[in-house]
Amino acid sequence: MEKRNMTPHPDRVLPGFKGLRCFFRGLRGPVGKGRSRFQSIVQMIFWLGLIILLGQAFWIYNGLQINRTVFASNQVTIDIPLGSSVHQIGTMLEEKGLVTNRVSFVWYLYLTGQQDSLKAGHYTFSPHFSFRELLRDLKKGRPVIYKVTIPEGYTTEEIGRLLSARGLVNAERFQELLHDRVFLRSHLADFSPGSGEGFLFPDTYEFAKGATEEDILATFFHRFRQVWEQVSSTAAPTSLSPVELVTLASIVEGEAKVEAERPVIAGIFLNRLRRGQLLQSCATVQYALGERKQRLLYKDLQIDSAYNTYRYPGLPPTPIGNPGRASLAAVLTPADTNYLYFFAKPDGTHIFSRTYREHLNAQALTARNND
Repeated sequence: MEKRNMTPHPDRVLPGFKGLRCFFRGLRGPVGKGRSRFQSIVQMIFWLGLIILLGQAFWIYNGLQINRTVFASNQVTIDIPLGSSVHQIGTMLEEKGLVTNRVSFVWYLYLTGQQDSLKAGHYTFSPHFSFRELLRDLKKGRPVIYKVTIPEGYTTEEIGRLLSARGLVNAERFQELLHDRVFLRSHLADFSPGSGEGFLFPDTYEFAKGATEEDILATFFHRFRQVWEQVSSTAAPTSLSPVELVTLASIVEGEAKVEAERPVIAGIFLNRLRRGQLLQSCATVQYALGERKQRLLYKDLQIDSAYNTYRYPGLPPTPIGNPGRASLAAVLTPADTNYLYFFAKPDGTHIFSRTYREHLNAQALTARNND
């Protein structure tokens, strides 16, 4: 009986073991041949990775270029709100044509670790800027700036309405802080005012968008203190407190139209205070009425208000507006005069008198000349 060879033919090896046997055969093969195959695989992976990397770099670079089809004007402005994410900023830049692809922009920021370095602000770019310049500006930040001019003599109510109309303050919060004694004391400790009236120095200011009411008022108070220190350095001796001087300055501001007359008007009010006479200032009556009337009527002078200096002696409880530098300087260095009365002529200048009779005669003469 013929004996069969029990050794399985190589082709009949179970499939799972066939590959394993080939692997071990490869290990038994020449070392140089194995290395050559390994190096080929490594080289292939390297070049494939390099191609992918270069392709990705080119895609990012291309996406960071200006989109000329959108960027058609000489300048483009963009407002980036506080709290914007890099994805939101990328979308805004793409919409304005400042980058071609927002995704490329986001990838670049994350790859370079700059995703948290961009700042809110108001930006203006020209067609000639580079991506490096754009990124530099976005990291530096350009806040939206509002320039506001506060006229001399404006009340806090008028200033609040002006700032509210520009979207800078909440009018209610603004007025609330102006009557917060703790807040006022933190900025005006030397004056201890009952309200912020009189201490919002009239000037031209630049406020950043997003500034709080506290920030804006602090800027006003800081400017007031700067000017006060300058004009009070040569102040004449006085029995009035700092807040009383500011109150008097606000009255001078309301009465005077010509700067050269302010020290004279301040001197007249000081003379009347020393004599115990009523100040009889029309400006205080207008403040009590809450409106600026071109001409006061006799019934207006009868209003029952502590601010009506035709009825109540001394200074009103608080300033009646916010005086400028000239009025502050006038009460700190008033004219040495014996005048006690004055009235305004149609051109805004005043006629001054020493006695009540002189005052009445001057009024009558002016009336006749104007008829």
